[in-house]
Amino acid sequence: MSAMLEGLEKNLKKSLLTNRILIEKKASVSLRFQFKCIKDLHIHHFDVMLCCDMLGSNPPRDVKKSLYRRLYNCGDDLETQLYSVSLLQYQVDFVKASTVGVKDMIRLVKYWFKTSLAKPSETNRFRRLPSSYAMELMTIYVWQLAGKPIFFSFVQGLRAVFKFLVNCTDICIIWFEHYDETFQIVKKSVQKQTRPFILDPANPTFNVCETSNAWDEVAHVARQSLLKPLLNGVQAKPPWLFTNSC
Repeated sequence: MSAMLEGLEKNLKKSLLTNRILIEKKASVSLRFQFKCIKDLHIHHFDVMLCCDMLGSNPPRDVKKSLYRRLYNCGDDLETQLYSVSLLQYQVDFVKASTVGVKDMIRLVKYWFKTSLAKPSETNRFRRLPSSYAMELMTIYVWQLAGKPIFFSFVQGLRAVFKFLVNCTDICIIWFEHYDETFQIVKKSVQKQTRPFILDPANPTFNVCETSNAWDEVAHVARQSLLKPLLNGVQAKPPWLFTNSC
């Protein structure tokens, strides 16, 4: 399968736009590159990953459980990545199922995340920020706690997300759409959890928060953001009253 990535890399280098393409990182199952747009020089980042469809369409729960067991017992990083990528569509579908309002709030949260936290530098080169996926799941969960309103105030929604981030060490989130709480792997994942804990709704072996070592920084920036004019002094209103206990 690596030959496919090698072929892609060669074609990118032979492209008429090769001077606008920068190969960033190549691994045995993935290729990362940048593309600089002609018009405004905006840079797009691409990650191409090999994947094997191990589930097919509409797999029964037993087939999913079998894959989850392979993932849980897998000791090979390469094999783990291949298995994990086969669940990517379920992750995408989980986020896409949200309403338009939630998707807009996700964009706001991700914009805040991108513009408010310190940029990578030599002094923080070992810092690993939470993934965009973690921010998406956090936002969806907060909206669900509010009762899944169709129409809502973005100010109230952002305030709720920031309140949760301030208290990130209390976060424990699990969905049971693709697996249930009686599944042994779910029980084991919960037992060894560290906080914050957001179990991937598509993969019960993966706490999406565990790849980050910068939750203290995220909590600090969220706390500072609550003091900004947009949110300072804002009181929770229905259906966001649950944030009063955060």
